[in-house]
Amino acid sequence: MEEGRVCLPGIGTLLVVEKPAMVSLMEGKAAAPCARVAFNANLVVDDGRLRREIGPDDADAFVRQTRDSLDAGRTVLLDGIGKLYKHESGDVRFNAGAGNFSKASFGLPTIDVKPIVRKEKNKTPAPIPDAAPRQEVVPAAQGIWQHRYGGVLWYAAGLVGLLLVLYLLFRLGGALGEQFSGGEDSPPPVRERGVTPAGGEEQSPTIDANQVQPEAPPTLGGNDGQSSSPSDNTATAAAENTAIIAIGLYARQRNVDKQVRRLSEAGYTPFTETVGRNTRLGIEVSYRDEGRLRQVLREIRARYTKDAFVMRVNGEDRRPE
Repeated sequence: MEEGRVCLPGIGTLLVVEKPAMVSLMEGKAAAPCARVAFNANLVVDDGRLRREIGPDDADAFVRQTRDSLDAGRTVLLDGIGKLYKHESGDVRFNAGAGNFSKASFGLPTIDVKPIVRKEKNKTPAPIPDAAPRQEVVPAAQGIWQHRYGGVLWYAAGLVGLLLVLYLLFRLGGALGEQFSGGEDSPPPVRERGVTPAGGEEQSPTIDANQVQPEAPPTLGGNDGQSSSPSDNTATAAAENTAIIAIGLYARQRNVDKQVRRLSEAGYTPFTETVGRNTRLGIEVSYRDEGRLRQVLREIRARYTKDAFVMRVNGEDRRPE
């Protein structure tokens, strides 16, 4: 309820998902907006929340015990949250409990509702006095004419009404088409990236990995285009660093191969290593200044995942920022 998510390292992440208010006329119940717990088995990178809350030793023991129980085919019950189990396919599944994890609507009960039915008063018709019914005398010629041509007139009137409706729909469609087209020469509206839509929050730009290419590496020459001396090249090469930016952990090799292919097509240098039963995926970046590394990290977070972090620099591990 406080963080909105917590990761079980190597297993997955529990997420709080908002649910709208629900009204069921069949059950006669109305429930307030609430928040339920969902599970994402692809988010296995440790976010530090579990360690910070219960301590590193207890967190490692809990995760290790949970993983052993799942591997043994047992169901792990998370009190008040739900239960974890391993499917026949090998994937970890989660069944959420009925608890409400929304601070705004916590404790609001479900209420009974009934549809509103309007009742009209019965109107008693006035009594009809006893009298002989009056019969209208219709001339014989008029009755014969109605019998022969009355149906034809009804068909003719219906056909005229149908043609009138079709004509009005045609005119209305033409007027709407002219209003929304705005002319043949007017270009379609272009929405700029990062612009806040009306009545909503600012949305992060969506970047296509096939269209965005990484910046070209700097040349060995100076600003004037002349080649540098061998001593300058040696000093420049000595100042170059190599970093590994971690993107995520994957349990299936098929997903790893697909992501490696996407990174290669985008112009990056993929990096993979085995972590237990999973495979860590990242990219290898060569840079000479820290600003270049931060720029590449921002690109990776915008294009792939916001959980990307610098895992290793020149062979030395770094703590996630």
